[in-house]
Amino acid sequence: MKRKGGHSRALPVLVGIAVVTAIAAATASVAVAPAKSHPQPGPPPDAVLTWNTNAVSAVRASTPTKFQTDGMVYMAYVQAAVYDAVTKIDGKYEPYHDFAFTPAPGASVQAAVAAAARTVLDNYLPDQQPTVDAEYNAYLATLSGGVADGVAVGEAAANDLIAFRAGDGLKAATPAYGQIGPLIPGKWQLQLPTQTAQTPWLATMRPFLLQGASQFRVGPPPSITSGQYAKDLNETEAYGAVNSTMRTKDQTDIAYFWNGNNVNEFNVTMQDVVAQHDMDIDGAAHLFGMGMIVTADAGIGCYDSKFFYEAWRPITAIRNADIDGNPDTTADPNWSPLLPTPAHPEYPSQHGCFTAAFTTALAAALGTKHLDVTMPGGQNGSPNLTTTQHFKTVKDIQKQEIDARVWIGFHYRNSVKQGEKLGNRVADWELDRFFQPAD
Repeated sequence: MKRKGGHSRALPVLVGIAVVTAIAAATASVAVAPAKSHPQPGPPPDAVLTWNTNAVSAVRASTPTKFQTDGMVYMAYVQAAVYDAVTKIDGKYEPYHDFAFTPAPGASVQAAVAAAARTVLDNYLPDQQPTVDAEYNAYLATLSGGVADGVAVGEAAANDLIAFRAGDGLKAATPAYGQIGPLIPGKWQLQLPTQTAQTPWLATMRPFLLQGASQFRVGPPPSITSGQYAKDLNETEAYGAVNSTMRTKDQTDIAYFWNGNNVNEFNVTMQDVVAQHDMDIDGAAHLFGMGMIVTADAGIGCYDSKFFYEAWRPITAIRNADIDGNPDTTADPNWSPLLPTPAHPEYPSQHGCFTAAFTTALAAALGTKHLDVTMPGGQNGSPNLTTTQHFKTVKDIQKQEIDARVWIGFHYRNSVKQGEKLGNRVADWELDRFFQPAD
């Protein structure tokens, strides 16, 4: 299907509200048109909320989904199938990927949601099947009327999604990135005892909507001999060290907050938004489908850039600043970040890519950049303390997230900005072409 903007590749047909206008590449937020509403709301969103919660639990408990990067992909699979099942019955939005199926009159949309989520989870996360199937059987027992017909729709949507995404590069073999050996200035290297790069296959995975993983590849990082590089490195060295005397307690708390698992953070935020805005089942399915697919694609684009440039992390750069050729940096062989460094290249920031894409999609669903949302975060250094923060705008979230990744010692400021730029561009492009109401 060809959409505006010359998009002629045979992409999945995903639609929803067209709310994002074109922006300059340098901006970090989007202009959003008023959200469309339906005068006759559909059934309540309970099924979507329940199965989103079940999916998050399965993804976070599963052995195959060890990291939040691949967890976001699995959530996108689930929410795409749920979205397709709901749109097949209610027809308010065009689907992610249309499939030939005619629902029986009176088919239960709640049963369709459950069957779609359960079928996808059982296929991709078989280690979670006993738990998921028990949840599924218990849930269906609470329904009445059109259950079997709804199940048929949900299973058809899920099986279509599984077939459509077959061979998409999930967990595909990749080169042995980042192996320990002679250090090359500027080149990313794994930190002992880690010997395996984290989810490098994401860099070459077929996106859900983008024309390719490299479509919005960021420009190269600053040269390690440049003034920009020295400025960023010195800031991270001062504020991101485990024993920093510059970082305040509030800044430390914020660093921990943004080290929470994005799969949990983003989905719980969307659950709250559904309740806060009294969305029906169609609006909820649309929000979760849009939020997870756009964010997963931003992650794919982010990893393309990461493994294209393979820039070294602050822990390596600071400890070895004596070989970078930059007169404005000083080596500290004992420097360590606030928390252990993730096992993937530094540039650009994954959290920057994810957070920008997610918040832009959220703004599109709500029709405003003034989100007024409460987000859960990581633990502030205590295993018993889970935090939340209230944010008024997209800008507030994205600004704080930039600071947080510096204060935790994982990134340079420019790298997080570039990650957010990539995430915003991915979201703008996809939201301008997909997620629109059915004709």
